[in-house]
Amino acid sequence: MSDSDFTLLPPWRNAARDLFNGKYTYGDVVPHEELQEALGLPKPVGKVEVEEYERWRLSVLSQMDALSAFLLEERSMCLRAVPGVGYQIVEPENQTAYAMKDGMRRVRGELRKMGRRLSHVNRSALTAEQARENADAMARLAFLSQQTNKVRRLRFTD
Repeated sequence: MSDSDFTLLPPWRNAARDLFNGKYTYGDVVPHEELQEALGLPKPVGKVEVEEYERWRLSVLSQMDALSAFLLEERSMCLRAVPGVGYQIVEPENQTAYAMKDGMRRVRGELRKMGRRLSHVNRSALTAEQARENADAMARLAFLSQQTNKVRRLRFTD
């Protein structure tokens, strides 16, 4: 009896064993269907209720998050989503640039969200102390935004 004859729990361990022990390597794209099958979560077919489909989708996302974390931390393999296709295993020589680009995109998005929340406050409902806290927070946000822009500019001067 081989190792692949056993079903592991949680399900992402099956995908790690079956797909990432030599079948796929850096630069390869693993199709969604193959990942879903290895996770034991094939896409529902036929007429499916919205709630059932959402449960399936959230299960796949949850298992993919766990699989991605395992592969990154234990195998030094970074997965990048390829919309409509699957996940690509980022080559080590491209991983730094990918991590910076994706991370900075996410940071800028969160800073924009924070800025909207800080800017759109009903100031007439604030005490003087609360208004000062809001103004201080906006100043800190401006500093953080300036620093992220500085990082982006420095990246292009190399």
